[in-house]
Amino acid sequence: MDVVCEVCGAARASVRCPLCGRLVCEKHFDREAGVCVVCRDLMCRVCGRRLSVDVCPLCGRLICRECSVELQPGIRVCRECFSRLDEIVAEHPRLNYLLRYLKRRNQHVLSRR
Repeated sequence: MDVVCEVCGAARASVRCPLCGRLVCEKHFDREAGVCVVCRDLMCRVCGRRLSVDVCPLCGRLICRECSVELQPGIRVCRECFSRLDEIVAEHPRLNYLLRYLKRRNQHVLSRR
């Protein structure tokens, strides 16, 4: 019995994705990226090597843990936006709470030392 592609459910699966382990047909395996199309579409848009864990709320790119900074639980931003945070907040004052939160967090960390 042939195993069917886990993406389309119709074609015969011939390749196992090395990242997620899905069995996929040739049509749903990206040879250039070396992963299935699902993993390719979920790759970090910063490094392009790891699966994303979040979306940067400032620029909208998919980001992995290594290419992002957790500002507070549940909010991660890409390292590029983090390095420009002062500039971004100046352009969008509604994001000022992020700077206040980081300042409080840093004071808390320093007081624990």
